[in-house]
Amino acid sequence: MGDPTVELMQRIQAGEAAAFDEMITQHGRVLRIHLERYVSPADAEDLLQEVWLLVWQRAGQWDGRGRLLAWLLAIATNAALNHLRRKREVLSLAPPELEECAEMPATASEALLPGVEEQVLWREELHRIRLAMAALPEEKQEALRLVRLEGRSLQEAADSLGVPIGTLKSRLHHARKLLMEQLEEEK
Repeated sequence: MGDPTVELMQRIQAGEAAAFDEMITQHGRVLRIHLERYVSPADAEDLLQEVWLLVWQRAGQWDGRGRLLAWLLAIATNAALNHLRRKREVLSLAPPELEECAEMPATASEALLPGVEEQVLWREELHRIRLAMAALPEEKQEALRLVRLEGRSLQEAADSLGVPIGTLKSRLHHARKLLMEQLEEEK
């Protein structure tokens, strides 16, 4: 009798759904716990589904060397890190062209996104960010608006607000921090 892990993966590579269900049963809990080291439990649950999809799509890439769990954990880690990168990009309100996109009518903005699900998620996230921004103190809102939405340089924004550049940087830093905290609390 051969290695059960190799046999399980061979069955999955052959497209056997029951084998895939076995893998989910064997490793699902460990992967979810691993993902929760990086993201919230709700995000971990969503990412776990993404991980399983990637595993199904990439099953042929597993060559039998090393432990299967290590391969699964590597896929989960990469998914979590990619998720955090995407989230950081949204929370920092960068790149500016996404903000320009947000000012377009919804249909034009959504047309730039690949699928309906992404469009809905983008609109929800944008709405959450706008509400969080509206709750910021006025001077922090203004700093974000000038630098991120209008694309002014730090010096131009500082001059416009009549404050030293260090003060502007401080306001931007605290605004981002407050936004991240507020958006994390909502989850």
